[in-house]
Amino acid sequence: MLNKSKYIIFLVLLAKLIFVPEIIFGQSSCGEKIPALGNFELISQYSLGLAVVLMIPGILFDHKIWKKVLLILALIPFAGWMYVNFLVDYTKLKTDIFNHNAMAEATLANIAEAQDRYKSEQSTYIGDLRKLYSHIGGAGGMNECVKILNVQAGVDHWRAEAGHVSSPDTVIWDSRAGTSLKKG
Repeated sequence: MLNKSKYIIFLVLLAKLIFVPEIIFGQSSCGEKIPALGNFELISQYSLGLAVVLMIPGILFDHKIWKKVLLILALIPFAGWMYVNFLVDYTKLKTDIFNHNAMAEATLANIAEAQDRYKSEQSTYIGDLRKLYSHIGGAGGMNECVKILNVQAGVDHWRAEAGHVSSPDTVIWDSRAGTSLKKG
């Protein structure tokens, strides 16, 4: 009986691991990766072009079999064009990208505050990302979904680039555009 209950518990945990892995691994909900909006434009252009290229010989051929095959094959890229132009919600995608970029910008604002505090104490900016993480804690912290891609620091200025893991864009903050608390 004890062996059977262990087996059932094992199966339940395995099912949770397979179907709901974020419960087991404690992953945050950063959202799924949004493809770049330019990709949809490329898909639209190439699929419509391929549909026309397949449709023209389909109309001109005299053999019924080739005519049917080419016209049916033209439906596949045309369906891709229809999906991209009529079923993709661009407004929602743009809103999501804007919100993700705002999170990245807020994280860069926290970095700017930490950089200003460090500059007032040490007379230079932090270029080391590990050291920067230790100084950001008091500035409001870091968003776990935002990745700092690049930090460059000099004696009188600094520049940082960050991106949300779900956004195709990156946000750049440059202290030379006024004060370091102003976005570049």
